[in-house]
This record gives sequence, structure tokens and C-alpha cells, in this order.
Amino acid sequence: MKAAQRQFLVSVQGISGYFATLSGEETEAETTKVWDGGSQRPEVLTAPPEDGNLTLTRPYDPERDQPVIDRLRPLVGRWRTTLTKQPTDPDLVPIGKPTTFPDAVLVRLAAPEVDAGSSDPATFELEFAVSGTA
Repeated sequence: MKAAQRQFLVSVQGISGYFATLSGEETEAETTKVWDGGSQRPEVLTAPPEDGNLTLTRPYDPERDQPVIDRLRPLVGRWRTTLTKQPTDPDLVPIGKPTTFPDAVLVRLAAPEVDAGSSDPATFELEFAVSGTA
């Protein structure tokens, strides 16, 4: 059975609750094309693969999230934790093995934006640099 995007539980060790979105889970290697004289096609050289940063977002709950924001703001660039992405069935019951990102470093914290004329939900984001999965 296929899964919907909503069928994941994303958590951050040390922060209660789950996050609504996770983006940036990509691994890529830089490439360079090298041409030999007289060659019709280049040879492709690659660098070691690197994982992109992960951005986690969730709707802002002032009672739950403001203490987290206040605690983490001075720790940007220093706080290390483990992120977990757990697949679930349609009823959000965990299935299979989770993907974990150990030793993830918090590199950006975005507090909710403010707009007195908007009814859009307030959200906050955490961005982590990762170096692979466990």
C-alpha cells in the first residue's frame, strides 16, 4: 500500500511532540566534467556525498513552543541531538524501521512571523545540519 506524506512521525530528542513537516532530506555529490583533448564525451568526477540540511516545522503553540524557542535560541550552532522520522500506517501507528539522524546540529531557528491582518497559522522552524543516518 502506498503512503501519504502525512504518514510519518518526526521527532527531535529533547523536544516534546512531533513536527508537521520535514524537508531537505537529500544526499548529493558535487560533480565536475573533465574533457580530454579530442574526446567527444567528458569524464565525470564526483566529490564524496553530502547530506543536505533538514528543516522541521510545526504549528506554533505558545505554551508548548515558546519555552523551546527561548531555550534553543542561544544554542544555535552548538546544540546536538537526534532526529527521528518514523513511517506509520494510515492511523499513525508506527510501522517499519525509523530513520534516525544522530548528532544533528541546530543551525537555524525561525520564530513565528507576525502579521496582524493574517489568519494563516503561525509556525516555527528548526534547521539541522546532519552527517548521515544511523
